[in-house]
Amino acid sequence: MRKITVILFLLMFLSPIEPTFGQTPPKFWIRSLEGKRFDSRKQKYPYVISFFFVNCVPCTKEIPELYKFMNTNYSNVPLLFIDPIKEDSKKNIQRFSEKLKVPLSYFYKDSFGSISKKFFKGKISFPTIVGMKRNEYLFRFKGIDETILDEIKLLL
Repeated sequence: MRKITVILFLLMFLSPIEPTFGQTPPKFWIRSLEGKRFDSRKQKYPYVISFFFVNCVPCTKEIPELYKFMNTNYSNVPLLFIDPIKEDSKKNIQRFSEKLKVPLSYFYKDSFGSISKKFFKGKISFPTIVGMKRNEYLFRFKGIDETILDEIKLLL
């Protein structure tokens, strides 16, 4: 019995999948660094958010991979890269965008962390990818790999 408890504990806390069952995604609006407004309340179709910060090493791998995947498979699905870290300036994010060769129009600055606080209870985990549609979560992953990309294909 103890062995089963340990295995369940490890699966729950080490899994790249975060539980969202029964939860309703928060409502929010935000402007991209290019000034385009995104309002989740008006979004009738799926959208994907990736929380990051400019010095996040896994994020430098995930962002170009997720951008390419979404652009290739779901170009009509909004993709938002949201930075909630106060110390990351818009200029830093712009340089980060250029370094990763991902258009700046996909990047958003959550200056006060108000949006990220709605998605995370307590400690923020980077990178985190969240897919939503209207009032439901489609998925929530920590990081990205081929298995997760296959899962996203099934859920979008």
